[in-house]
Amino acid sequence: MNIFLSLIGLGGIIVATYLSYNGPGIGIRSHLLILLWKLMVSSLIIGLFLIYAEKYIWPLLILSGMVNIVVFHFIEAFATQKQLINNRNLIV
Repeated sequence: MNIFLSLIGLGGIIVATYLSYNGPGIGIRSHLLILLWKLMVSSLIIGLFLIYAEKYIWPLLILSGMVNIVVFHFIEAFATQKQLINNRNLIV
């Protein structure tokens, strides 16, 4: 399960990096869409694994899946942070 969630996290990192370096930029709207997509697909995967797991393993699966999502979300933020800060053209 965590391998599938890691692949989703890596996909989010790749998309965010591509948008911040090559695309029109990653604003709050793009960031929220990527986050929403990752949360929906990850919740679906966790739910599918919960269907086939024993009931006493559920907390472990949920916690490990959510930690995986949070870690990859922070990695995505660190990967795009420099470009996002330097990309702003503020006229003061």
